Amino acid sequence: MPSAVVEMKEVHFNYPTGVHAINGVSFTVTEGEKVAILGPNGSGKSTLTLLMAGLLTPQQGEIKVFGTTTTSKDFQKLRPRIGVVFQDPDDQLFTPSVIEDIEYGPKNLRLPDSDIKQRSGEVLSKIGIQHLKDRPPHRLSFGEKKKVSLATSLVLKPELLILDEPTANLDLASRRGLIDMLNDLNDEGTTVVISTHDVEALPELADRVIVISHGSILGEGKTADVLQDMKLLGAAGLEPPTIVKLFSELKSAGIVEEVPITLRAGLQKLYDQLNKK
Repeated sequence: MPSAVVEMKEVHFNYPTGVHAINGVSFTVTEGEKVAILGPNGSGKSTLTLLMAGLLTPQQGEIKVFGTTTTSKDFQKLRPRIGVVFQDPDDQLFTPSVIEDIEYGPKNLRLPDSDIKQRSGEVLSKIGIQHLKDRPPHRLSFGEKKKVSLATSLVLKPELLILDEPTANLDLASRRGLIDMLNDLNDEGTTVVISTHDVEALPELADRVIVISHGSILGEGKTADVLQDMKLLGAAGLEPPTIVKLFSELKSAGIVEEVPITLRAGLQKLYDQLNKK
């Protein structure tokens, strides 16, 4: 049975301004899962990712990552096992060149120079940004910065990767590449936790979804089940993907029996339906 990677138990967090961001949240993420925290802007998603990463401290409740409480001194030893990618890459990139940003983490861990060069070379190749390595981050496009910020986490070979709104403001090509890369990493064994409001990308981003609104969990389940739960999504102020809305109407009209959640599956359903006639 897969072991727990993240455990949240009755977690509460309030900002100094008095905003109650997280209210009694509990959930578990197990080894090898792809889990999405889904909610509209201001729902508390980003706060949850920061709490998971140990960058914020809960006022109540307990958070364990790899069995260690995030507030304990021993948690610092786990940092190399956890990769965090912020929503705004400018929060993550601060050195004069891309290669220096990528090598910053491994150098902080005092890894041998040969290991650092090997790791940085591998991650540059994997993400396809070799041509950017000597460029200053502030001269890059937003999509390029996103890729570099991901590289700064992947170079540490994390067992847990936490991403805040990874598809936000990306063009279609960059979005497609990012989704494929995250799925490849998950296939290689990395546990992935994503905060997002992007319901269109969700079917390919996660196998399980936790729906959050106003700092509280409204429901959770398999991605296909959540995306067809109109009542749950509506309560969170969200709409299902376009393909789900279309086929839900077709199902109500008795034209189809099942509702696909991806465009590819939807096209196949239409082909099958047309071939019946």
